Amino acid sequence: MSSLKRRNTILLLLWPASLLLAFFIGRLSLQLGSSDPSGLSSSESVEKASRAIGTDPVDRGAADAPIEDSPLPGESEIHPLDQMRQAIAETDALKRLALLADALSRMEAGDIEQALAIHDMLPESNAKRQMYNMLLNTWGKLDGPAAMEYVLANSDQDEGRGRGGRFGGGGGSRDAMSVMSGWAETDPQSAVLWAEENGVEERGRNAMMMAAVQGWANTDIRGALDFAIGRDGAEGNGRGPGGGIEGLLINRFVNDDKQAAAQWALSQYDPEVRSEAVSSVARSLAGDNPQEAVLWAQSLTDPASQAEALKGTVAGWVRESPVEAVEWAMNLDNPETSGEVVQSALNSWVRMDPYAAGEYVIGMETGETRNTAAATLSRGLSRQDPEMAALWAESITDPKLQAEAAQSVYNTWTQRRPEAAAEWVQSSNLPEETKQDILTPKKKE
Repeated sequence: MSSLKRRNTILLLLWPASLLLAFFIGRLSLQLGSSDPSGLSSSESVEKASRAIGTDPVDRGAADAPIEDSPLPGESEIHPLDQMRQAIAETDALKRLALLADALSRMEAGDIEQALAIHDMLPESNAKRQMYNMLLNTWGKLDGPAAMEYVLANSDQDEGRGRGGRFGGGGGSRDAMSVMSGWAETDPQSAVLWAEENGVEERGRNAMMMAAVQGWANTDIRGALDFAIGRDGAEGNGRGPGGGIEGLLINRFVNDDKQAAAQWALSQYDPEVRSEAVSSVARSLAGDNPQEAVLWAQSLTDPASQAEALKGTVAGWVRESPVEAVEWAMNLDNPETSGEVVQSALNSWVRMDPYAAGEYVIGMETGETRNTAAATLSRGLSRQDPEMAALWAESITDPKLQAEAAQSVYNTWTQRRPEAAAEWVQSSNLPEETKQDILTPKKKE
């Protein structure tokens, strides 16, 4: 009885303390529910906890409610000039280039002056030079005339800044070309007009015009190609403005869009332009995939275009596998076409490696194809190795083709060493009639 009384007494004493504890626990729960330390509401706290333990949160009827995306800290777009400063501070070269390219793509004309000031504070380095070229290219896109005026005004200043030499192949020329390339992307007509009037010929090429056409091609390759070919024809230069720029553009076109490049080539109205365009497209195709080029060439229904495509195909194929290309050409069904294509292949091979081509021709069977190959080798070697060219001319068994090849060798050789050329003719195994024809000057009628 005493123990029971003692237990009741203890419970009676603990009861008020239990009530007080329950009160404080409930108060704390309310505070936690209304003000989570993380700043989340009570429902968000549940969801956060659920995600933490990998379970689904309690459905409170808001699962299908739209959620607005809010930018993450630091995600908002920074000003291009600030990003340019970030690029300068970046130690990783690729990241620096990516940051700089993005900053320049968002830059406006009003930012250029400050961008130049930022650039000028950098120590001399390749990175500084690269940044300057990119900056000039961007300025050319935004305001070509102003950018070019700036380059010309600075071309005679301290070369320590990397901006010297107007158009003499130094920094000034490179700077002007950077501007020109950007200018032509946004205003090609004005850019090429400026290049036409102000460009200086360097080794027979207008470097400013080449930069303008290549910049134009970045945004309108068809327009650039049509301009290049039209200018070529107007000047009567044979192939290409400034030395064959259209060949480079066609390679770019094929890499970007093979089908469009092929359609462009076939759409040329002038027969000579179409032939050259078709051949160039086929040559570029064959450089990547000879079989694809063969299929395209064989699909053409116009005989002239098909012949040019086949010659272009084999010329491109020779670069990677000359023997395979020549043997394919020799096995074409049409003998006339086969001869032309073989000659195209050998011409390309001789330009790359005349002695390897010669070893191959030595092993060919005597006949028309070998004679054609020998004549091709003779012409190809006449400047760099006239003695070897002469031997190839003598090896030809067709009298007419032999005389033509020998005359070509003599004409080239005699320009540099006339006595040696004449001595070869006299001591050669050429027919006497051929010798006399070569050594006797032809009377002009």
